[in-house]
Amino acid sequence: MTKDNYDKRNFLFFINETHPVSIEDSLTGALASPSSWDAVAAIVNTARQQDAFVRSIKKVQLYVHVPFCGRLCSFCHCLRVLLRQRSDIDAYIKTLLRQMMLLAPAYKGMDAASICFGGGTPSILDEPQMTAILDGVDKAFPARNRKVLFEVNPSSWTASKLALLSNRGLFRLSIGVQSLDENILKKVSRFQTRQKSLWCLRSARKAGIPHVNVDLIAGLPGQTVKGLIKDLKVVIDEGANIVHVQPYSSLSQLFSPGETPFDFLNRRDAMMKAAAEILVESGFHRKGFGAYTRDDGGEDFQEEAYSRLEAAVAAFGPFAKGQVPGAVFYRVGTASPMADLPSVDVSVQDFGYAMAQYAMFALINGLDENVFFRRFGVPLEQHCGEGLKYLQEFGLVAFSKGIWKFSGKWEVRRIFEYAALSRALFGEDFLLRLRERFIKQYDPRQDYSKGRAFFRAYADNWLMTLYYQMGV
Repeated sequence: MTKDNYDKRNFLFFINETHPVSIEDSLTGALASPSSWDAVAAIVNTARQQDAFVRSIKKVQLYVHVPFCGRLCSFCHCLRVLLRQRSDIDAYIKTLLRQMMLLAPAYKGMDAASICFGGGTPSILDEPQMTAILDGVDKAFPARNRKVLFEVNPSSWTASKLALLSNRGLFRLSIGVQSLDENILKKVSRFQTRQKSLWCLRSARKAGIPHVNVDLIAGLPGQTVKGLIKDLKVVIDEGANIVHVQPYSSLSQLFSPGETPFDFLNRRDAMMKAAAEILVESGFHRKGFGAYTRDDGGEDFQEEAYSRLEAAVAAFGPFAKGQVPGAVFYRVGTASPMADLPSVDVSVQDFGYAMAQYAMFALINGLDENVFFRRFGVPLEQHCGEGLKYLQEFGLVAFSKGIWKFSGKWEVRRIFEYAALSRALFGEDFLLRLRERFIKQYDPRQDYSKGRAFFRAYADNWLMTLYYQMGV
């Protein structure tokens, strides 16, 4: 198969949904070398002294992972542990605070004006525990008027917790509703009441929280298109200004009784389509995969940091992913949450890759030649001009007034698609350099899909064979 046919076949197949995934979510993370917290800080400090692009990163988003859950829902794929005793959280918080103090010097001078809590179940924290974390953040990363983004399970959310966070800068509250039908929730080990879910939404709006997000799932066992639409209309009427609708994909309890896999996929896809139509009709616009907002959606630290490369991420807790664009990418090790100080897997980034990643994702909304030059000091034409013209010939990108943009919606889910797009934009040399960069660390005898929890969550073990042995 010729290069032209290979690339066009891949691109035309992916004109469906915009769901970009960075190569670093799989290869860099999976093949990173075990390192120490001191090594991460040293790499960042060196890069900030020597690299103009790294010095241009003025903002750092703080992310705190809270892995504890009072009950393990069957649909969740997040890293989480069942809480056995409240004292485990206190021990965990001590470790978080140590991590913060160790890494804070690497981010010195960056604006740390927002912090995101994810899980697990962040709302399982009690008021003193929330206060301890926020006080620790204030000490390690001083900032004025810090914005707090917080995820809650309605079952563990209270008026006093809402009041505390409101006084500490609560900017966006994400409520894990999933469904308003209590019978459906019980089938996936979720036992919150409809009344409590709606109270969470109403109380947040009454408290004046600027951005209130509701998470729903499409395709739950026993769920119907009509039922999902009914839930959507309720949360919209109650004032949610952000809605996430995620497709159900549990491996343990996938289908309704008597339902074939084909029937399930048809039902779930119909729900996703109906949800999109209802939300757009109600004045929402699409923000990302399954995400819809009536306004700017609040802080989107993932987009700013991992796609536009406008912010660093200081991440704390097991499975948390941190980075300084153009310098270092790291994941906190998946040791026990109560470990004295979990290990860090770290990989050094390079300037060429930072430019490539930025160009790849900027194309979705518009890759501006002038903006690219201001950020990197290199003309876009020099970096990937030939590749952009190649894509333009096939009608896959358009050019107007200095801006290149995808001529449709794209999906880049796995390394195979990423490789095809990289090859078209940057040529074989870019792929060969990435291959050379990782090959020294890759052991073909090792099954990476079982060796590391974070890799198992992002990729199948065939990815390694595909990338390294077939010469993608």
